[in-house]
Amino acid sequence: MAKSGKGSKIVVWALVGGLVAGLGGFGVTNFGSSLGNVGSVGKTPIPVDAYARALRGELDALSAQMGTTVSFADAAQMGVEQRALGQVVVGATLDNETGRIGVSVGDKSVAEQIMDIPAFKGASGKFDRETYKFALDRAGLNESEFEDQLRRESARTFLQGAVAGAVKPSQDYINTLLTYIGQQRDVTYIVLNTKDMPTDQPLPTDAQVEAFYQEHIADFTLPERKAITYIEMTPSMLADSVEVDQAMLQQAYDDNKDKYYTPERRLVERLVYPDAETAAAAKTRLDAGEVTFEDLAKERGLELADLDLGDVSLDDLDSAGEAVFAAAADTVVGPLDSNFGPALFRVNAILPEQVTTFEEAEPELREEFAIDRARRVIEQKAEDLNDMLAAGATLEELASETEAKVGTIEYYDGLTSDIAGYPEFRDIAGALSNEDFPEIHQLNDGGIFAARVDGTLEPTPRPLDEVRDEVVLAWQSAEMQALLRAEAETVKAALEANNMATLDAYTIETAQHVGRGQMLPNTPAVLNAHIFEMEQGAIDLVDGEEKIAIVRLDGVSDPDMESEEVVQMRGFLEQQAASQTAEALFQAYLTALRDDAGVQLNQTAMNAVKAQFQ
Repeated sequence: MAKSGKGSKIVVWALVGGLVAGLGGFGVTNFGSSLGNVGSVGKTPIPVDAYARALRGELDALSAQMGTTVSFADAAQMGVEQRALGQVVVGATLDNETGRIGVSVGDKSVAEQIMDIPAFKGASGKFDRETYKFALDRAGLNESEFEDQLRRESARTFLQGAVAGAVKPSQDYINTLLTYIGQQRDVTYIVLNTKDMPTDQPLPTDAQVEAFYQEHIADFTLPERKAITYIEMTPSMLADSVEVDQAMLQQAYDDNKDKYYTPERRLVERLVYPDAETAAAAKTRLDAGEVTFEDLAKERGLELADLDLGDVSLDDLDSAGEAVFAAAADTVVGPLDSNFGPALFRVNAILPEQVTTFEEAEPELREEFAIDRARRVIEQKAEDLNDMLAAGATLEELASETEAKVGTIEYYDGLTSDIAGYPEFRDIAGALSNEDFPEIHQLNDGGIFAARVDGTLEPTPRPLDEVRDEVVLAWQSAEMQALLRAEAETVKAALEANNMATLDAYTIETAQHVGRGQMLPNTPAVLNAHIFEMEQGAIDLVDGEEKIAIVRLDGVSDPDMESEEVVQMRGFLEQQAASQTAEALFQAYLTALRDDAGVQLNQTAMNAVKAQFQ
């Protein structure tokens, strides 16, 4: 057989990486012959060591992906056992077939591949036998075992290449894809919006409300619900009953004085000049009324927005601070020194200092401390409540013996009122069944709850009196949409008759070369998909949310198959199609080989291997 190419080398190096790195942290590197094999495909056995290496490789890859060491129990739930088993079964299937048809790799080819593997090269950059032997020892292999595996891997690669290596997609298929992707549309369209309709919508009569309610009863029907009894204990429920030390409140106030005191501030603009003389001359002209502050800014090529410092404190202005803070509102002072040179400062407004006294801050501080204290109290009570539930206490008994409050709710997916406003409650309630016993769960505000399903409630229409306002709004919306569609039909008829005089009152838009997925502004979201289903010359109505588009398809243009963009796309599609076809062909081939040869698995041996990882 000829020497393997670059693709084969990559496969071989991957094999070596798996052997050397994969087994580095595995405690049992050789299971011996006592376990036998984990299975066979046809006449080809699947050694326990091969299965162990596959498991270790999958486990290490998952840990690297997760960024942390993943236990075997967790990894098993993520499918590593199935993937590892799939690897060794595929390998044995190919080995069985290469053995059956006599495909093999000569000693010279194997030697050349070994000498090309970087892991086996010494300091000189050439193959080194001691390095080779050391790497294999770490992997728990001897030279004969590794070379046999290398020979099998090369034969597998040759077989895979023979089956799927020369697959080429049909050009008709590629051309069809290119035409689909690259086709464009030219359209004329008019968009009608409900916002353009009269705003004084009439109110429906009682009879119309009743009729609409009955016709759309499904829209006003509660879904199937769970009747749930629950208890809850939240920090706000206990805040009034916990004690808060007055000295702690005073200390918290003193430690956060900045929060309760805002110094006097100014809204200021600063106009910088290159030197004090120029700035003084500008100030003289300003004082004489020859120019305005805005004129001076324009002379410097600046807008007022460029001068705005916002609201600043005295310390923010450095040496200019005292003069600026001594000035009245709507005055200009200067020239004064600034970090950027001599400047004129305009004071636009004075913001007085703000002081919140301890007495004013005390209620807020007390609430903060009380809530925090209540959280700790609830945290301490949670375990006791759980123990009471485990001992058989009912939710009602817990509510009568503790500060917890009992309540009921008809829960369904999407409900967010009352306790269902907590996402933690919704998560538990959604999965709760009649067989589940109540348990204590945490809420995101530091509270706790427990819940019990009492039964299931069938879908029930909500009484008309309860949903009347919703029905009226829905009726008005439907009436608005009906009026909009009636007007759209009139516009469509005028467009079909090319009666442009009738269309003068509307904004007619045109768009050329519209590609797939390209959204036209202020049009229904489904318009783009719709125009690619229309026949040329057709005029359709396309409904959207609170709008309707009247669209005419004016032209269809196929892509230029010789353009650079399409040529690049062709190359990508050919590569992708060839890869997908080759993969599907090879998988079908593997399935046929496996079914023909038969697969036998030794569950006892597999369990023994997995036990080494647990």
